[in-house]
Amino acid sequence: MAASMQLQPAEVYFAQKLAANEKKIRDRAVKKLRKYISVRSQSVGFSEDDMLKIWKGLHYCMWMCDKPLVQEDLADTLSNLLQCFDNNAQAFLFIDAFFQTQCREWFGIDRLRLDKFMMLIRRVIHQCLLMLKIKKWKVTLVKQFLSILEKYVISDSDNAGPDGLKFHLADIYLDELSSVGIDSLKPDVLQIFLEPYCTMMTRCQNKHLVSHVVNRIFKNIIDQSDVGKDEEEDVSEDEGEEENQDTDKAPKLQFDYTAIADKLFDLAKGNNCLSRNRPAIYDLVKRFKDLAAGIFPSDDIIGSSDEDDPISNADFNMAVQRLRKVEKMGIKKKKTKKRKLEETHEGSEEEPKKKKKKKSKQVVKEDESQINGILDKEPPKKKKNKCKSEQQSKSESNDKNDELEGEGHSTTRNLANNSQKKSRKLKNAADNADSFVGGIGESNGVVSTKKDKKREK
Repeated sequence: MAASMQLQPAEVYFAQKLAANEKKIRDRAVKKLRKYISVRSQSVGFSEDDMLKIWKGLHYCMWMCDKPLVQEDLADTLSNLLQCFDNNAQAFLFIDAFFQTQCREWFGIDRLRLDKFMMLIRRVIHQCLLMLKIKKWKVTLVKQFLSILEKYVISDSDNAGPDGLKFHLADIYLDELSSVGIDSLKPDVLQIFLEPYCTMMTRCQNKHLVSHVVNRIFKNIIDQSDVGKDEEEDVSEDEGEEENQDTDKAPKLQFDYTAIADKLFDLAKGNNCLSRNRPAIYDLVKRFKDLAAGIFPSDDIIGSSDEDDPISNADFNMAVQRLRKVEKMGIKKKKTKKRKLEETHEGSEEEPKKKKKKKSKQVVKEDESQINGILDKEPPKKKKNKCKSEQQSKSESNDKNDELEGEGHSTTRNLANNSQKKSRKLKNAADNADSFVGGIGESNGVVSTKKDKKREK
């Protein structure tokens, strides 16, 4: 075991300890990693593979962390690791490995763990901006940081990163800039921070992402301007609302609106700009020029909603007429179908009614024959009555067979077969009745012979 531990790289060892199940082991690993980074970054430095291994362990250290307060503390400690690097190249390599890891692992994060990773991204962005503030917002360092964001997040290519990460960065971008550089950021540096989003709008094919960037970046800049604040104050005074004095005295980011308008205009007139994104960009150009002139734009910004392009009145009326024609055709088709169905139902209902009537006649005749058979069961006094009853039953059965045969020709074959079966049953019933009557007659004869013998005696 000791030999295997010596051969194992230090980064792999830290990754295993950072992803442990027990919190004590993870906390010790984070403390040791902080010391290890501060020592090695000054001497040998890290490679890209080493940074990716470390961030893989840190990612799953955040994955295993539970409870909101503990997660906030861990997010602060992981983002503060950036301050351990004295070398700028090693610090930017650490940032690059972080965004590369998040883009790779983003789709494996479930909805229950997504909030804490979004919080971790916000804290890392905050620490990156603090590092640039310590370096006094050097243009080379700012551009190097923005190149990492353009590589993984603020990009129009599909291979850059997941859309969820792009949406989240657009939500927190201006907030973190204002929280860190509200006093020290100048308009020319802010213009550099906005350039990646300006270029992304010209070539982005996702209309939902374009509208989100317009709302969360450029529309917020318009609303936070001095002209926008004055407009809000006038509206609040008219409505009778009261505002706190602290919010009025709060400092704001100072943007150069003419520079933003010129940058957007230059990008929109280029060949690389998509034609469907040009209306929204030109509308922003007009609004930023109005802000520079001291006029607040009150209408809605084109492209700020996810809806499609507006439809003219002529096209709308033509679409309504087409829909009405389609509805009329559909109603006619439904009516014809209903008529056909009603005709088929009526024809199918008439046939079984006729059949039911014929069957009912047969049932009445069968009932009459059965009643007559029961009445004929009275014991005859002479043998002539027995012969007559047999002849009558036979004649009735023959008459019934003749009637059934006549009706069978008029009805279907199935009804004829059923009538024949019923006639056979009636014959059997008549034979049984005759046998029953004969038995009664014999018993009466036996009784009469006994009485005659008694009389002779």
